[in-house]
Amino acid sequence: MGIAKTPYTEWETAAVADPRAATVPQLVHGMSRIAAAEGPILEERLYALYARAGDLGRIYDHTRRRFTTALAHAVSEELLVVEKEVFGGQEEKVVRLPSQPSVIVRSRGSRTLHEVPASELAEVMMEIRVNHDLISREELFRAVLDEYELKRLTQATETRLTDILKTWLS
Repeated sequence: MGIAKTPYTEWETAAVADPRAATVPQLVHGMSRIAAAEGPILEERLYALYARAGDLGRIYDHTRRRFTTALAHAVSEELLVVEKEVFGGQEEKVVRLPSQPSVIVRSRGSRTLHEVPASELAEVMMEIRVNHDLISREELFRAVLDEYELKRLTQATETRLTDILKTWLS
């Protein structure tokens, strides 16, 4: 099929302050650097990339609260923008710099399909539908997987794509 997609820019892992002890400005600085490279980015991926760079394997509640506080501070200072995407029974927060568009259709890069913002997947689905107006739901989902160079349509992926389809394309 071949929808025109911008190449996904990976954040080049760099030293960051330990998220368990970093100050809010340090956390904001690190998160802003990640969002500059990978934004719009899902909040969970943003936290995971920062944590990995700070030598954390898993994000526990204390650290998650620190990230959330820093993100709220970054939003209040207009350094980052957070947009909530609600679809089906799911809710995701997409983080970006104020200068970045809300949606950029990109290649998958190192992201899993579940790390691609729903609004980005909705744009891909819309483009496929425009090009193939009589496509079935199953064919649409398979075409989305093809666009992201994936093969397996898992139950979780099917549920996510169904919710996106109902929310953005119905």
